[in-house]
Amino acid sequence: MNALALVVLMGFSASPLVDASALIPGLRVDARYATPHNLLGRSVSGETRCLLLPEAAQALKRAQSLVARQGFTLLAWDCYRPPEVQQLLWEKQPTPGLVANPKRGSNHSRGVAIDLTLARADGAPLEMPTDFDDLSPRAARDATSGVSPAARANRETLKRAMLAAGFTSIRREWWHFDLAGALGYPVLGGERR
Repeated sequence: MNALALVVLMGFSASPLVDASALIPGLRVDARYATPHNLLGRSVSGETRCLLLPEAAQALKRAQSLVARQGFTLLAWDCYRPPEVQQLLWEKQPTPGLVANPKRGSNHSRGVAIDLTLARADGAPLEMPTDFDDLSPRAARDATSGVSPAARANRETLKRAMLAAGFTSIRREWWHFDLAGALGYPVLGGERR
């Protein structure tokens, strides 16, 4: 299937989302919401691809190119997130600033946000301040307390590449990046509650 072709998703007749892995050589995916390794502690999605709007996928491709020049690759944990999954996260952690309120819509549900880490070329994750979906103070994008120099350097390499590629970062999660102008995109799929 051509990466720019429309992808059929559960609950959609047709979607503008593309499979970023098909578009980006070297991109690795460990879809955490299809596993128990997430905030909910259980699988809540059968999706194992990194689905994004084409604009976000192109920006991610630029970031992948930047880290590849340094001998690294990107490892995606969460890309498009259906509103139903966002609702489950909100029910578990209804704290604005930690989890997006599904009534407002998550940028993941717009197809323009990605949670990811930096890995070696073979896909082995590099040391970072925390694991995915960690709500501790060490998860902040600029945290230093309890964060090793290696983890700080790896986090900075990831952040520089993502910002240079056209993403923005958020204060509380070193792994989360939004395509610039994310709030201008509509929520895709499902009904907002």
